[in-house]
Amino acid sequence: MPAGLYPISGILYNIDGTTAVASATVKIRNENINKTLTETTNSSGQYVFDCGNFKGGWTDGDKITLYVIYQNYDAAITVTIDLTNHPAGREQDLTLIAVVESALRYFTVQEFLDYFQVSAYDDDNANGIKPQTIVKVGQMVEARIDNLTYRKWDDNAGNYYSYTDEYHTAKSMQTVFWLKNTPVNSISRFEVNITATSQKEEWKNIMYLLLDACDATTDWAATTDGAITLNTTNNQVNEGTGALNITKTGGTVNNVTFSKTLSSTFDFTRSDFKLDFYCEDITELVATGSTAVEIRIGSNASNYYSFVFDRTKIGQAAWSTLAIKFDSDDSNASTTGSPDATACDYVAIKITYAASGTTVTVGDMRLDYIRFNNQEDLNIKLESGRVEITNASDFFPEPGKDQVRSTYLQGSSSVDEDIKLLAILMTGKSFAKRTLQRLNISANEVEGLSSAIQNLTVDDEEIKSILKTKSFPPIGNMWKEQAEYY
Repeated sequence: MPAGLYPISGILYNIDGTTAVASATVKIRNENINKTLTETTNSSGQYVFDCGNFKGGWTDGDKITLYVIYQNYDAAITVTIDLTNHPAGREQDLTLIAVVESALRYFTVQEFLDYFQVSAYDDDNANGIKPQTIVKVGQMVEARIDNLTYRKWDDNAGNYYSYTDEYHTAKSMQTVFWLKNTPVNSISRFEVNITATSQKEEWKNIMYLLLDACDATTDWAATTDGAITLNTTNNQVNEGTGALNITKTGGTVNNVTFSKTLSSTFDFTRSDFKLDFYCEDITELVATGSTAVEIRIGSNASNYYSFVFDRTKIGQAAWSTLAIKFDSDDSNASTTGSPDATACDYVAIKITYAASGTTVTVGDMRLDYIRFNNQEDLNIKLESGRVEITNASDFFPEPGKDQVRSTYLQGSSSVDEDIKLLAILMTGKSFAKRTLQRLNISANEVEGLSSAIQNLTVDDEEIKSILKTKSFPPIGNMWKEQAEYY
């Protein structure tokens, strides 16, 4: 066989077909003599092989397979040494494709091969493992880990897993509940059925959600004669670091609307919308019997829910909490236009004054702390999924099945190293068991398998140890707090 130069070169591209992949391991195999060469792509994604480096050389007409495994992707193609049409060598690019439609989440194919020191099928047809098989088994193992631990650790770029209306059975005056999947990223709704189990369900959302702390004037606007400034004087702030001075500075009109369009939409159903309003002198408001203050929440200035107050409902030189109660079947709100209660991003307070000529000293009327529900109703630990109702007697008339439900986002932004190891071990254990059963030989007789995959007993202990520490609740519920009842 010739031992001279016969180059095969190209560029490795990512799945988009245009981005070069650097520092990836590319291999070629001479199928005629079953010999392999390995190179690493440079910073431009380029690889260069010389078939003269094959032990045994090469000859015209030899079949050469190029292949690569990179993370959860691979690529392979076979070319022919052709001195007639390609006397100076072959140019052959590779483009990665997903091993299967849905890649592994907790480990990569290469990490599996490296850990157990086993070969891919393209490296060793007799003893190697196909990447597609690793992925298929690994996906089943990952699903099993999710079920065993009630958790998911994969990096999903902030697109966490959504659980809607996860039901829990409540005992009489139960205070502590555990969400089924952790860690919890955020809870949007924690609802209790406030009617007896024999009656039609009436859900009340008691999850606290801060819409605006009123610590900045950003995105706030006022109609004619209105002005908004930030107040950070400690004894004039009701919550947080600031409040908004909402002031009437001119004499053109007798009412001003102060409003804001929020950066996100919120589901208002079955919740209490609240804001805090301060009035130094209620005589600056329109006379008793007329609407002095109106609060609004909705889709925009033409489509909203509102509730009105005359000045007898407003505290003199004091903070007043103004609320719209919005339950599943009944609301104390009026409706203007066609607002969407499940997607509200507009909040406003309209103030009607004693006369058009009325002006207000800066600081004499203030707005603060716009939110859904009460912060003190729930104590929440997101990492463990623990939710405590501080006063269950306010909500539960009697015990019953599926009396509590929650909507939340769950997931972790990165894969825990223990979980990566657990997934690799459990996948390797699946391969080892079936290989040994098929061959009917003992583990230490399987050539090419590392000690980690040979020693199934050691793997069992390590698997149990990781599961014990990473599941919520841990196996056996050793530390899990028991629900409390009155």
